[in-house]
Amino acid sequence: MGNNVLFYVPNVIGYIRLLLFGASLPFYNQPGWFLALYGTSVSLDGFDGYFARKLNQTSRFGAWFDVVIDLISRGGLWCLLNKYGYFIILVEWLTFVATHTRGPNWKATDEEFPYFCKLVMANGFKTPLGFIAISGVHVLPIALYCQQSNFLQDFSIMTPTVFNFVILFLVIGRIMALRVEVFYIQSHVKSLLLDEENS
Repeated sequence: MGNNVLFYVPNVIGYIRLLLFGASLPFYNQPGWFLALYGTSVSLDGFDGYFARKLNQTSRFGAWFDVVIDLISRGGLWCLLNKYGYFIILVEWLTFVATHTRGPNWKATDEEFPYFCKLVMANGFKTPLGFIAISGVHVLPIALYCQQSNFLQDFSIMTPTVFNFVILFLVIGRIMALRVEVFYIQSHVKSLLLDEENS
């Protein structure tokens, strides 16, 4: 039964996403090709959840694998963008460890959550603040790549001033997400230390 999970449609989509990310890397200095491959990989992220529900192929492995793919691909881009990008993805991996130990209901808040974190995470991040934070996490590295490669300027899609406002919006969102991430990491460390005291 466990082996069948590996071939669930959502997980096969995940393998394709990883292949597309790997295929994008040699084209890092060719923005058109890189964004086509990397962007397709990112776009497919919306389909695995849909098919998991539609085909009744949800699994703990699939939920874990989906986040791992996001972190691998986004982390790779952060590291290519800047040598300090490693620290951003490090925080995301640490947060993943902290949230994964909480189980599938990790988005549920309680009284221990700071007020700001509750606002951002309300309704499973499906609020204006949640949208800003999630946009910062997922879109900021792609936007920075477009800025670094002058991709958007080459096609006159938007003026530099407008694009700088977009970057600022995404940076604010990333900082908001960072506040939530730091809380999860701190809570996880406290829980580990408490376990040590009680054992």
